[in-house]
Amino acid sequence: MKYFFTLSLVLLFNLGIYSQDEIVLITHNNYLVGGTRNGKWLKEAEVLTNIQKPTKFIGFDSFINPKPSEIYGTLGELGCGRSFFYFSETAKIPENIFGDGTLKQVLAIGANATWNPLPRVPKKLDRTNKTYQKIALDFLRTKEIVAKSIKLESAFSIDLEGDGTDEIFIEATNYKDKNGEIGGTARAGNYSFVLMRKIVGGKSRNFLIEGEFHPKEPKIEDYISEFDLSAFADLNGDGKMEVILNGLYSYGGESTEIYELEKSTLKNVLSVECGD
Repeated sequence: MKYFFTLSLVLLFNLGIYSQDEIVLITHNNYLVGGTRNGKWLKEAEVLTNIQKPTKFIGFDSFINPKPSEIYGTLGELGCGRSFFYFSETAKIPENIFGDGTLKQVLAIGANATWNPLPRVPKKLDRTNKTYQKIALDFLRTKEIVAKSIKLESAFSIDLEGDGTDEIFIEATNYKDKNGEIGGTARAGNYSFVLMRKIVGGKSRNFLIEGEFHPKEPKIEDYISEFDLSAFADLNGDGKMEVILNGLYSYGGESTEIYELEKSTLKNVLSVECGD
């Protein structure tokens, strides 16, 4: 792919200008998650975010359109002590940075990144495929939930490591109602999980990334958590792609979890959570 990723872009801060090998900001759902510098992960609190003017980012709109776009982010503050970015298509500073005109960018990273953040594009798989459904049903049984059928929310394949072999990702939940909303409390048989299926030593193995399972009716009221695949991208320039998950909680909270593949398992490298 030929995009603008090799352009010499910089992030402007009140204390000066960072060069391309300096901090690259990472945002998700318009909130700062952290950053990376020289391939190393930086948590939200370690990243200087006092940006005085609109700054260039590379924006992704999740799985709707994998082609990234060049956008501008303006720093604001909104809830839980986290940094909120207003994203727009131009560098014009908006009068109301929390207005309805905010671009909802599922994932955005600083445009000073010198690498291609999307070296490989995820392939959307058929959710009704019986093989993937059987994988999910068999996995549920290991969590003491026996179901006759399962409705997958999504399924994707992508080569995270660039070794020529795709990993399979399966997402399933039975929390949602007919309007796509999650309920308030858990019931027996409820579940929500994201699973990676990877070939290790010539055999296919399942790896739970995030999940919540309720094989029995909770004795006390228990809030529920939904986990969704949000994006895949190379966020630190090592050529391997990270997995970005979005968490939703029935009490009103939301989270972002970023996982890096390390020795056949996914390691959580950055996370941010905010609740009402």
